[in-house]
Amino acid sequence: MSKVTLLIQASNGVPVLALARDGAIRFDSSEVESLAGSREYRLMLETGLTEIGATLKEITRIGCDIGPGGLGVTRTAAAFANGLGFTLGIPVVALPAFALLGAEAFDGHTPVALLRRAGRPYVHFGIFRDGTLIHYEHCLEEDALKQLENLDKYNLAGNIPVEGTAPPKTNTAKMATLLSLVDAAPKPAANARAYPIVEVLS
Repeated sequence: MSKVTLLIQASNGVPVLALARDGAIRFDSSEVESLAGSREYRLMLETGLTEIGATLKEITRIGCDIGPGGLGVTRTAAAFANGLGFTLGIPVVALPAFALLGAEAFDGHTPVALLRRAGRPYVHFGIFRDGTLIHYEHCLEEDALKQLENLDKYNLAGNIPVEGTAPPKTNTAKMATLLSLVDAAPKPAANARAYPIVEVLS
């Protein structure tokens, strides 16, 4: 019986589910027209398992995007991942969205500035450098922009444009990027679960 990894990305507001086997993505729901933008996780999973000829019991790992990003969609994705992980008795690897976006946009030398909308006037702000998310905070947009002034050069990712800077390179990571972060993550505890990074509510 082969080992299958389930990957879920949703914090950008568009849920995508993928299945990997033997180190490669074998199914990606975003490539199936009838599933594009779907929030029917069970349907996406059943379609994927059928397409690659696998069963539920062959899933040995789950990697789930935990945000920050869309509040409801991120929580729903994490709840599905956690519920399935509990049922199958397998761990869930939590994948911070800014680590995913940073890895996707990083060109090997230029830092990546990460900006995503939160409840106005707040934003999610991060900096990814040399393969690592070195900074994250939930702050006022103006405070994030002031911090960006301290960077000589950066690539932008997320969903907020910055005046005088090239448009964001992406607000979505490829599923192969999720798989690479799952592969690189320390072995999780048997009962590991995904806890969404959500906005600070006051």
